[in-house]
Amino acid sequence: MQGRITAQARQHLSDNFPFKVQTFQITDLLVNITKHVLKPKHEILTPEEKHKLLKKYNLEEKQLPRMLETDAVARYYGLGRGQVVKVTYSSDVTESHVTYRCVM
Repeated sequence: MQGRITAQARQHLSDNFPFKVQTFQITDLLVNITKHVLKPKHEILTPEEKHKLLKKYNLEEKQLPRMLETDAVARYYGLGRGQVVKVTYSSDVTESHVTYRCVM
């Protein structure tokens, strides 16, 4: 969209479709944020992988670092509450650093 969506239009989208409909400003789509050099790699975990992760480290979902549903990467992938993302940072100083984030 070029302009903002009204509250009535947003409500209509959520009421009349059986699937999740996301709206984006046209400026949000000019650059693919997942391909940016400074953006770490994000991988979405399956429910089974999430369960293994939580069991391996003896954690509860609320103990993981958080990522908001409004985060650019979460919106790009259409992530919902409770999904876990594996974030891999790579640089010259540190070879590879992995962290996990739970969408809130």
